[in-house]
Amino acid sequence: MEYSEIAYKIVNYILNLKAGQSVTISAEIHNVFDNNEPLAQIPFLEELALVVRKNKGLPILDISTENLHKRFFEEISDDLTSISTELLCKWLDSADMFIDLGWRSNPLFYKSIPERSYNRLNIFNKDFKKLFEIKNKKLLLLGYPTIGLAKYLEIDQLLLKKIYFNALNVNYYDVKKRCTLLDNFMRRFSRWIIAKEDYSLNVEFIGNSSCFYGDMTNETIITLPTGCWSQPINPLNISGSMHCEQVYLENNVWRNVRLVFESGRLITVDAGLQLKSVNLLRSTLFDEMEQITLQIGLNHAIKERSLYHLFDSVKYKNISLNIETKKGQVLVLTENASVFQEKEKNILDEV
Repeated sequence: MEYSEIAYKIVNYILNLKAGQSVTISAEIHNVFDNNEPLAQIPFLEELALVVRKNKGLPILDISTENLHKRFFEEISDDLTSISTELLCKWLDSADMFIDLGWRSNPLFYKSIPERSYNRLNIFNKDFKKLFEIKNKKLLLLGYPTIGLAKYLEIDQLLLKKIYFNALNVNYYDVKKRCTLLDNFMRRFSRWIIAKEDYSLNVEFIGNSSCFYGDMTNETIITLPTGCWSQPINPLNISGSMHCEQVYLENNVWRNVRLVFESGRLITVDAGLQLKSVNLLRSTLFDEMEQITLQIGLNHAIKERSLYHLFDSVKYKNISLNIETKKGQVLVLTENASVFQEKEKNILDEV
């Protein structure tokens, strides 16, 4: 894999690094759970650092270990888990931009973290993001796909890695053009039809649309891979049926699920003969819907599914419904489908 080309695109097109700026690059050595690829992130980290230096910037390497990360939660008491705002601000002042390679790279060890400590971590993350905005700092999250992540998701790690780097190696100018073009098309009408062969789903837009194409100018925190358009839809007016190639809930994945909506209510969930946690799927889907967002993938570099929603949701022509329930659970329903306005051809063919 030619890391240098991808690193060049990230530093120059995403970060838009200027001479004299400093970039902290964080990575993690994977030394728990019998991981036989402990230094997986290091070659990519090196390439990123080299490109930063070639652009007359200063790379600051921040390397930790997975075992240390795990021990922080197991051996440090709850009252010492939080870091003061003053210390975080000092850390943020140490660089102009931040890249995190280890983000979500191996969620396996979270299973061993006490629930109370994990909840504190989630609260801390929200405050952490606010500080980036206040201090006007930029954070780029690169969830490097490790063996641990593949095991957690129960999918092929080589496929995950291949899709990941293909998606990063996209033409970012082209992705921006496609997102902007689709946004202009979708703004023309508030009601659209999602259809494929023997099903169709009617949706109505509410709120404002968003384009995600890796623009650090307007965003404080960006997750790669990117390339999608999204729009909230009215949960009270969704009606019709949808076939989902995949439904994602945390590390659970169900395939070929058929849903039927009527006047904003889900009335049918058909998962066929699948036995894996099917009751969890049904109970979560039948929970009251708080918010639904339609997301359309526009990343042409992704040619196949990985069964990882973070990658699959930006796959070209992939339609996702992100459903947040009243209990705070988030389901991602995906399908390669067409988007129509009445008597018009598939709008995705235009982009």
